[in-house]
Amino acid sequence: MRIKMKKYKIIIVLIVLCLYAKSNAQHKQNDSKEIIIGELDSLYSEVLKEQREIWVQVPEGTDSSKKYPVIYVLDASKNFYSITAMLKQLIPWTIPNSIIVGITNTDRTRDFTPTNVPFQRGHESKTSGGARNFLKFVEQELQPFINNKYPAENNNTIIGHSTGGLFVLYTFLNYDSVFDNYLAIDPSLWWDNEYLVKEAEEKINTKNLKEKSLYIAVANSLGKAMDTVKVRRDKTESTEGIRANLKFHDVLVKHNNKLNFTWEYFKSEDHGSVVIPAQYNGLRSIYSWFPFPEMWRFNTPKSYSIKQLTEPYYVHYKKLSMRMKRDVKPNWQLLNDVGFFMLQGHNLPKKALAFLEMNLDFYPNDSNSYVALGDYYVAQKDKILAIEYYKKAIEIDGNEDAKAKLLKLGE
Repeated sequence: MRIKMKKYKIIIVLIVLCLYAKSNAQHKQNDSKEIIIGELDSLYSEVLKEQREIWVQVPEGTDSSKKYPVIYVLDASKNFYSITAMLKQLIPWTIPNSIIVGITNTDRTRDFTPTNVPFQRGHESKTSGGARNFLKFVEQELQPFINNKYPAENNNTIIGHSTGGLFVLYTFLNYDSVFDNYLAIDPSLWWDNEYLVKEAEEKINTKNLKEKSLYIAVANSLGKAMDTVKVRRDKTESTEGIRANLKFHDVLVKHNNKLNFTWEYFKSEDHGSVVIPAQYNGLRSIYSWFPFPEMWRFNTPKSYSIKQLTEPYYVHYKKLSMRMKRDVKPNWQLLNDVGFFMLQGHNLPKKALAFLEMNLDFYPNDSNSYVALGDYYVAQKDKILAIEYYKKAIEIDGNEDAKAKLLKLGE
């Protein structure tokens, strides 16, 4: 029995590693031995009257029927590489495998700012105030383009830093239906005398944003000999960014019952260095509902009841289905192998049966679900039930494996 136990533990580890490797295949090589992390694409925008370049990474090694959430990344030339690298590390257990779309810039001040301010912080910004137009481009042109050309599903995230973060929050407050998850890194909420901060309370009051995930990262720009109390009273330009972010935080806290948000202050990071840690923490935060730690209970099944082992699957995948806006199920092969791991590795037939029956619940039209139960009953020396399940498998699609196993049983 000890040899069998070791064998099935190895099998389960290999299954999990194979699932991880399959989901994690993001970087490919071509004939020139180059590592390719994405492709360059473009579309002409009738809204903006210009050609717009985008960088796209699509998960590899998947069947044509599978679709993925989309992560839209502003300032692609700076942020695309880090997001693709993080996705490689975080999938498949921490966040869902996703398509990444990096949007490059032509005039970021124009595109990311909600109001026209011709001169700001010592610089000309005559083209500012085009955020609504840029959002029209994203919603009416870019998203349909991605959805038609790539295996995208209706689940979208946007990530932006600095003025890009301002655009993320502008979209969240005014057009929250465009994205499901919003990640704003040290947003430039000081823009136009805190225009967005001033309208935030009124906007939030009219909505219920609980179904949206919002993450805001804020860098340390307090200045010398400052704390959060002193900085709120300060009037200098050097602290206007942190002051605006603190005020916005106050509004979020006040309306916490209508929001699902995380606001994180990075004491040791400045406006530039905050990007990488904020991207990592932000991705984990906005997908905090995705990990399934209870799954790993199968490693120590004697510590849990049948209900404690199986019920979390129903709860978790119901939650995932709601969030992903489609039917999400656990992997059939994983559940099947865990069931036989319980049976042959741990000698826990009742718990094994619970996993195999759960697979039947999730995949009632898959003949292999019935074959697996037939195999279970063969192992339990219950020939009558084994035959019954093999016959059900054959009724579904003429399963050849079931036919062969019936012959072995003399049927």
